[in-house]
Amino acid sequence: MSNRVNPKCTASMSSGRLHENFNVANRMGPYANRLRLRLGHFDVSDPKKRRSLTAARSEMTRILLKKKIRQDEAQQAIAQTLDIAADHQLEVLRREHNFGELRRSQRHLRRLNKQLDQFSRAIDELPPLAKGKLNKIVAERHWRNFDTETFNELIVAMTDALSESSPACTAKKVLTAMNEKIRSGTHPAVVQIVRTARPALIELWEIIPAETRTKAEANLRNWVPPKRRPAIGFVNHLVALLEKFRPQLKLGQRPPIARRLGQRVARIWHGLGLNVGCAFSGRSTYQGAFQRFIHLALIAVGDDSRLSNRQVTNLKSHIRRKRDSRSKLLK
Repeated sequence: MSNRVNPKCTASMSSGRLHENFNVANRMGPYANRLRLRLGHFDVSDPKKRRSLTAARSEMTRILLKKKIRQDEAQQAIAQTLDIAADHQLEVLRREHNFGELRRSQRHLRRLNKQLDQFSRAIDELPPLAKGKLNKIVAERHWRNFDTETFNELIVAMTDALSESSPACTAKKVLTAMNEKIRSGTHPAVVQIVRTARPALIELWEIIPAETRTKAEANLRNWVPPKRRPAIGFVNHLVALLEKFRPQLKLGQRPPIARRLGQRVARIWHGLGLNVGCAFSGRSTYQGAFQRFIHLALIAVGDDSRLSNRQVTNLKSHIRRKRDSRSKLLK
């Protein structure tokens, strides 16, 4: 199965559908991760599609009855598998969406690190009295309960303290580092635009990768401010945490999208007391009942792809490893 964007998705978007075979509007694209397609969304207005669905369902029934599965259990398993096959049609779109979100969140994280670096350098230039105010705010913070709300309160408290500090020109550098986003534009008109939104540090903190933010907050709950320069210590420690918990874009070939499909159907297969694997005849391997069952479900929803023997072998190994690890935990 290909990892490229499904042409049935991209082509159908121009015609108002998220996927050409399903009655779902393309405006639902941004919500692909939360959207769950079911067989009920499948467009059966075309007689060919209706016949294909009926034939596939009949053959899937024959496979399970041949495996001595009761009629009612077989029909339930088939209905669940057809829903999974329908939902699988959005997997490529979901993957591309997730990678796009990860790339965007990485950019937000880089921007926050630049902002914090500017913030740290600006604090270092403050006069002793102003530094003392910030150090006191950081030292007296209740770190055991640190979360996003605490971070917001900390930035607001620092902003308020510096607003009353003098000389104003020195404090303004820190306030700018906290409140104004670092701008890439060099045009004088861009630089002069006054920011009226929330402080940049608060805004960037809330849009960095959720996993990074959660882990950094958990780590800060165990942090003890240093006695010397706790304000700069906090900023430097935060930068280190953001770098430590930065989500990584894995290099190399992405795992096939068929893996999740195989895992979901395998759970149904095991629930029926059946084994997942390839079929053998002598030394040769051919498409077994499990592969044919999935292939028929995909055909039923207008998808002609299939699980390869290699993918089924890898799936079987994955299932065995999970079973072995569970057995070790139970011992």
